[in-house]
Amino acid sequence: MNKIPECSVHPVSIKLLRAGHPWITADNFSLRFPRHAEFVIALDDRKRPMSLLIHDPRHKNIKARVWSTKYPFDREAQHFTASLQARLDLAFEKRAALEKSHARENYYLCFGEADQLPGLFVLRLKDRVLIQFYTGFWLPYKSIIQTTIQEVYPEITDENVWFQLRGETKELQKLPQNAVDHNRKDEFHLNEFGMQYLIRLGSSYDTGIYTDMSSVRDALTNDVDENSSVLNLYSYTGAYSLWALKRGAKNVTSVDLSPKYIEWLQQNLALNPEIDSHRHESIVKACDDALAEMAAEGKTYNFIICDPPSSSSDGKVRTSAIKAYKDLIQKMDKVLEKKGKLVIFLNTHQVTAAKFEKQIADYLKELGLNYKISKKLGLGLDCPTLKGFPEGSYLKGMMLEKL
Repeated sequence: MNKIPECSVHPVSIKLLRAGHPWITADNFSLRFPRHAEFVIALDDRKRPMSLLIHDPRHKNIKARVWSTKYPFDREAQHFTASLQARLDLAFEKRAALEKSHARENYYLCFGEADQLPGLFVLRLKDRVLIQFYTGFWLPYKSIIQTTIQEVYPEITDENVWFQLRGETKELQKLPQNAVDHNRKDEFHLNEFGMQYLIRLGSSYDTGIYTDMSSVRDALTNDVDENSSVLNLYSYTGAYSLWALKRGAKNVTSVDLSPKYIEWLQQNLALNPEIDSHRHESIVKACDDALAEMAAEGKTYNFIICDPPSSSSDGKVRTSAIKAYKDLIQKMDKVLEKKGKLVIFLNTHQVTAAKFEKQIADYLKELGLNYKISKKLGLGLDCPTLKGFPEGSYLKGMMLEKL
């Protein structure tokens, strides 16, 4: 192995690395890392080696990620493949109980930095696996990752292994999203908490269900019953809608601006004939417009779920979800019954859970609305988080009860 280059990093990066943060972002230090280097050793302010980094010069923002803080780093790099396999095995072992429970057929086998596998995510989807790379570093290790998975899960055949390149790297996004053949398509059904969902691989960036939300749905199980009237805003393909119907909700309304996703939701309903589809209504419309019309018609609900995209645009102005919530909360309040529950989410690492809660509290105060936070929600189970790494805790939510 060639000698690993030792490189100084930004003083802020040194401070973050010491606090447990696993990323080196683009700056006037990291942009000088040797482009050919697979690994880089980060030096502290006294030129002492402090971290072995995996290098990704092509990524727009994240130039390197921490692989090890264990010295000597040349030995850590030399045994990289064995360490990769061991870390994958450990991640799989952590999910063994979830696999045996059979509660759902979709869960993460490995969740990136939190499993000490930076930028590498492995998603189990029934008898398939979707291996997601958020850094181009992993491309040469595809076969090793696949082999390690199949040694532990021999039922996963070669044709059921998928690779996907994600993230902000323009060079990666020019490549086919899924490996081998960009015309490759796969449609199948999987079970989550007793409901069947249509999953599509190879046809879009997303698969049809947000698995990182699965444990959240489970955490809300006791909050919906036969007395619930549910409104699901930004419904996507309807996982929360079907979940609510399964829980016995007397009626559920799903709202999404995308006809494609509403059609997908209707297909999911058809996969579950035991559910009375007459208790469900789909609306293809912008959520703020739908809320205004509902209020004008006197419609009310006692349980509202709101999971907007992190940012959206009307063609002229791009608005972040955190800013949009002021108007959304005011409109949701008008259709939420007394003592009703409002479950809201934010999907971005740029706003912490504490800042989200404070901002919502400020909006409620400004609007003169009386609510209390009765639950705090976030990633869990197969989607662990890492201390000192707020970017990994991108999903945060809360339940607000109307007083």
